Amino acid sequence: MCKLVQRLLLFGLLLANACSTESDADDSCNPGDQDGVVGGNNVVLLSVSDAEFAVGGVDSGSTEPNIAVQNLSNVTLTLTNVGTRPHSLQLACIPTGLPATCPQMSCFPGNANIPPLAPGDSVTTSFTTPAVEGAYQFTSTVAGDSPVAADGGVTGLVGEFVLM
Repeated sequence: MCKLVQRLLLFGLLLANACSTESDADDSCNPGDQDGVVGGNNVVLLSVSDAEFAVGGVDSGSTEPNIAVQNLSNVTLTLTNVGTRPHSLQLACIPTGLPATCPQMSCFPGNANIPPLAPGDSVTTSFTTPAVEGAYQFTSTVAGDSPVAADGGVTGLVGEFVLM
């Protein structure tokens, strides 16, 4: 009986090992997830004036420039320019903190960036957020909107896409 149990256990271990993939065996490039929650569907309304980005839509009264969603979320983002001149939305990449053999930077997909938008115009884009959690800064790339200060910080039109 004991020999049978040993053989069954050995067979189970061999079967489990045979079913694993190479990516299962080497998870060093997996960024992990701090809160254990990934994905979801999010609709984000963002307005931009000549002075700030604001989450919540045009008439929301919000002055909050930061957006918080889960990593690997499906996002539908609408940007509305309520200013008097064109503004854009450009998301910065962040370091992954992963080993040297893994990707070193984490970036939003290209379609998350919005080119200069004329005053009064809106545009909607859909994308999936990166897997790497963190604060991804966004700015407007229009001259004068987001100047870099002497200390390297960005002022003016700036916010963060925070992935949890």
